[in-house]
Order: sequence, then structure tokens, then C-alpha cells
Amino acid sequence: MDHLYRRNLILELVQSGTVATQEELRRKLARRGIRVTQATVSRDIEELRLVKTREGYRLPDAPEPAAPAQPTLAIVLKEFVREVAQASNLVIVKTHPGNAHTVGVALDAEQWPEVAGTVAGDDTIFVATARARDAARLRKKLLAILAS
Repeated sequence: MDHLYRRNLILELVQSGTVATQEELRRKLARRGIRVTQATVSRDIEELRLVKTREGYRLPDAPEPAAPAQPTLAIVLKEFVREVAQASNLVIVKTHPGNAHTVGVALDAEQWPEVAGTVAGDDTIFVATARARDAARLRKKLLAILAS
């Protein structure tokens, strides 16, 4: 088999999906009718200047893969939140022990205009707002998500 064809196929495989190891690449090539040794795959990878990352091989100038999708705020809230209360311009969110950080990160990711910032402990998050009415609006928003 022509090495140019094989290398183009390797590039196609790397670009179209995750190829974690040389053995996996060798097996994918074999499924397409190209039987090669690990040494040949290794030389091809070197010649193509592929880069090994935690996710697998990629082209050197290819962007890093996007971070894995995070669960939606609704899922995080329903999974971990036990109580939502207001104290002046703060919304206090109570979670199961050890989950406040996860909920705090999900709240921060929403970038809601009412939220000035969050502070998460072990099972409690203080969500600061500029005014008490912002806190009331935010509390209602959170409760509506929990009720849905």
C-alpha cells in the first residue's frame, strides 16, 4: 500500500475522532484493509508530526479539544441543592455536604446580571447581589428551576 495513501488515511482518522494509542491507530487502519506494524505506525506518526495529548493524537497546529460539556445548571441544582433562602442582598444556597463548590461553579458559569459573586464552602454558597430586590429575583429564578 502506498505510504502517502496510508498517511492521508491516518490524518483523516486523527481529525475525525480520538485515536488514543498507536495500537488503536493500527487497528483502525487494519479495519480499512491496511495492515501495518506498530513500527510503521510510529514512523508515520513521526513523519506527520502528530502530537500526543491526554486525549490522543492530534495535528500540532490543531486547537486543543474543547472541555467536556458540563451538566446544565438545572441538573446541578436538582441534584445537589437542598434549600434556597434570602438574607438582604444575599441568596444562601444549601447543598448536600461537599457539593457547594460544584453548584457555585455552575452559578458562576451562568453569568446572570443579578450575581455579583459567589463564595462556596462545603455545603453552603453565599451568592452576593447588588440589592435586596436582585436577591429576591435570583431566589425566585433558582426556585423556578428547582420546581421545573
